[in-house]
Amino acid sequence: MKPRNFRRTARLAVVLATAGLAAVAAHAQTAGSTSMSSRTSWLPYTQNGYIGLNLGHPHYSLGCGAAGSCDNPDLSGNLYVGGNFNNFAGIELGYLHMGNMDRGGGTTRAQGLNVSLVGRAPVWNALSLYGKVGATYGRTKVDAPVSSGLATGKESGWGPSYGFGATYNFTPQLAGVLDWQRNKFEFAGTGREWVRATSIGVRYSF
Repeated sequence: MKPRNFRRTARLAVVLATAGLAAVAAHAQTAGSTSMSSRTSWLPYTQNGYIGLNLGHPHYSLGCGAAGSCDNPDLSGNLYVGGNFNNFAGIELGYLHMGNMDRGGGTTRAQGLNVSLVGRAPVWNALSLYGKVGATYGRTKVDAPVSSGLATGKESGWGPSYGFGATYNFTPQLAGVLDWQRNKFEFAGTGREWVRATSIGVRYSF
């Protein structure tokens, strides 16, 4: 791993982990200091709410420019909250950061806010599978020297998303997550392109 990429990876991991722990701590403090214990989700019209944090490896489906070589980011992050309509369906809201890609002698990055409908099916004991489909409002930025031949600039807009994965409940509140997902972002010069990520994480149920 390049030193510059290692520093980026470390910073992103610290920020996401800190945000996730702070959110869990804030919820625990609120639950212990108020009389709103009957509220089981942060999202309206849902129950059995949860918060999760996934860290993984992203891949950008983009050309490399005149340099002919690219280096995909070492780390992506997804911090999300969710709630269930029933035992089999729910909704999630999350923040995605797909890392910084070394491309054409510069940097390409993508991040966004995602909303997804989630369907779940139990498989065996504590193991469940899920699939999700939704949309991501993404923001991207491409920086590169003129010699790269790449278009540069910022773009934003909505794009589709989908994914699937598995969860394993270690306790009624704590679960491990294995996730694969794709999100389409708008990039300067190339239009909409997919960015995928395979990740692992933890999920805490309220």
